[in-house]
Amino acid sequence: MWLRTAAALGLGALAFATPAAADPGPASALRAEAGAYDVTLPTGDTVHVDDTVRVGGGGTTVTPAAGRTAAFSVRHSGGDLYVVPDDRLADDPERYNVTALHERRRRAAPEPKASGELVTVRVKSIARDGRPGLGTAGFLNVKDASIGNAHRPLPGDPEAPCTDERWSGSNCVRLVPGTYSVMGVVKTMPSWAPSTGPGKPLDHSLVGYPEIEITGDTEIVLDARKAREVTVRTPEHATAPGPGAISHLMWTRGPANGPAVDEGVYMGDGATLEQRVFLQPSAPVRTGTFEAYTRWRLEAPAITMRAGSRSLHPEYYPAAYFSDTSDQFPRLDGSAHMRVADGDRPGADLRGRLALVQRQDGVPVAEQVDRAAEAGARMVAVYNDEPGVNDDPGGYGRQLKVPTVRLSREEGLAVLRGRTTVTAKGIVDSPYQYDLLFPEKGQVSKNLNYVARTRDLARIDNAYHGSGSMTVARYSRRPWEDFALAYSRPVTGTPRTRVEYVSADPETQWSAMAITPEQPYNNAFPGPDTPHFVLSEAKWKAYKAGERNAHSWAEAPLTGGISAQSPIVRAGDQIRLRVGMADAARNFSDAYSSSFPNGFVTDFRVYRGDELVAQTAHKASGVLTTTPDDAEYRVEYDFANNAPGTRLSTRTRTSWTFRSAHTTDVTVLPLLQVGYDAALDLRDRTRSKTLRLTVGHQDGSSARLRRLSLQTSFDDGATWTDVPLRNGVARLRGKGTVSLRVTAEDAQGSAIVQETVRAYELR
Repeated sequence: MWLRTAAALGLGALAFATPAAADPGPASALRAEAGAYDVTLPTGDTVHVDDTVRVGGGGTTVTPAAGRTAAFSVRHSGGDLYVVPDDRLADDPERYNVTALHERRRRAAPEPKASGELVTVRVKSIARDGRPGLGTAGFLNVKDASIGNAHRPLPGDPEAPCTDERWSGSNCVRLVPGTYSVMGVVKTMPSWAPSTGPGKPLDHSLVGYPEIEITGDTEIVLDARKAREVTVRTPEHATAPGPGAISHLMWTRGPANGPAVDEGVYMGDGATLEQRVFLQPSAPVRTGTFEAYTRWRLEAPAITMRAGSRSLHPEYYPAAYFSDTSDQFPRLDGSAHMRVADGDRPGADLRGRLALVQRQDGVPVAEQVDRAAEAGARMVAVYNDEPGVNDDPGGYGRQLKVPTVRLSREEGLAVLRGRTTVTAKGIVDSPYQYDLLFPEKGQVSKNLNYVARTRDLARIDNAYHGSGSMTVARYSRRPWEDFALAYSRPVTGTPRTRVEYVSADPETQWSAMAITPEQPYNNAFPGPDTPHFVLSEAKWKAYKAGERNAHSWAEAPLTGGISAQSPIVRAGDQIRLRVGMADAARNFSDAYSSSFPNGFVTDFRVYRGDELVAQTAHKASGVLTTTPDDAEYRVEYDFANNAPGTRLSTRTRTSWTFRSAHTTDVTVLPLLQVGYDAALDLRDRTRSKTLRLTVGHQDGSSARLRRLSLQTSFDDGATWTDVPLRNGVARLRGKGTVSLRVTAEDAQGSAIVQETVRAYELR
């Protein structure tokens, strides 16, 4: 199983973007796949687990409750999944045991007392500023995984009893003498905030000892001051660590005997005040395995500023504070030269200027920005009222009227004193993006200054088709990970292309997804109900240095398809079915009837011979229990997109026919799939009359194709015309929006009939 999330609150939260549709429900005779479930955590955050991960698709997703931007600490231990909000680290983690909550198990009882002599180990935490630090500490016997995965909150309660239980609120643990891994994450809070109180941290530090001998009573200090900052340089392109640039701080510790424990912190936009992360160097482990990594997303600097000779460090606020979609969040596009004005001074002339305003408790940032915008300010910079930075919006549910950045108190006051001209440069659509993963294997090295040269990376030229923005995310997975997670971001200005670089490493796999149209990441400014396609790449892939690929998203035609990560299979007398919509690059999306008017309308049917054995308008995914006899099956999937403004693929109908009988192993069934290549531009238009069709089997079999035919329509399917094919290539006649009907059959009796109304535009 892996954790696969793409944030519907894409700018800083973990939410899988599913189409706005009725809740999936089992059809008659079609049983929902076992294991898929939803759990609501005590904080109101929701975790969705999709059982299709067991066969290579789907995943687990986390959606924060409204108004929450917490990071999440995730742990996989003892077969259970724990998802602990970072602002609840002092709670008993069993409250956030997703597996136990689903199974309605009672909270785990304390483990039996360890036999033999025990020693007392107290743990102390120090943040990077020397104050006590907030976080967690984990203890693991690296010989045999005894103690399981004991955890203690930091700094912990010194008055609580010291026990050998897996968890307690104390600052100590009782252990059998031996060799342990003692690791933890320590948060450093702003200087003006309590070091161990609530609030947003500046950053996270992974500190501790992957291997340490414990022979008697002792105190172990997890000191973030010993950690070194991870830095990344991209020599060929200017990049800046904007909000959400550092998203993963993950590690694994495997004992000599027994299961490894995987842990980590997932951070999205708004999870920390600074885009910095720190790791404590360590000696190589001698027993078991150890690895830690950080994951980065870097783009062209979204905003830069200079005041005279001084370079400033502005950052936009997390967009989710003030908007639902990227078009609602004002940003500077291009260059601006602005005089500076004190936006807090009554009667100040702000026309065309950069208004500097000081953050104030009890005054929402949006209110301050409104006042400046109404007075004519071109941009607003909010500087903190305490040392350092602050991104507290002071309230939600209100949009900004002009581009707004935040500055540290020190920078804000310096600019006000100088009263000079500020030059600002903004890039709304970065032409490139880096997705980088830097593993530290066996130890954490002293040199954590990474250089990402394009020659050492893989390049993917992505083409985003259609119109309007999309939401996109890229997932990474190391060999030891059961989970993969990504934070999604909007790609604005579509249609467009973007060069994307990824770490090239045979042990790092990547996969991606795109949501079209852009998924709202809040519901503060509700718009019309809109269905979405959530397109997932067909496979995971590890890249080689210097490798170059091209990939398209939402390229026409979108028509009935099968997920390559979750194919239609048979095991014994059960057939697992899942169909939806696929684009020209075989990216797949579940698509099913919306719960609102003017959305998707679907009908999914399964026939054994002439008998209808399953039907649903809900999600076309489930398990059909059938007879062992050899029989002909027909799977039919009808789809209509009634959303206003839908231009292409307004209706599709696909029918798959195949034979199947009892199997002893899990067997991928030989359903046919059609590939389309029409040489389309990014708006899904073409002047080429050539259409190339390819037909293949989802199981990769090579049964001879016995028949392939094509019909076209230029009146939305009212009339159809036969078109000759030669080796799968057709020359179309006509102009306008073309509809396609393809029929194919192989020598083994598998067949497909696929009709797509308004497939693409022929100019």
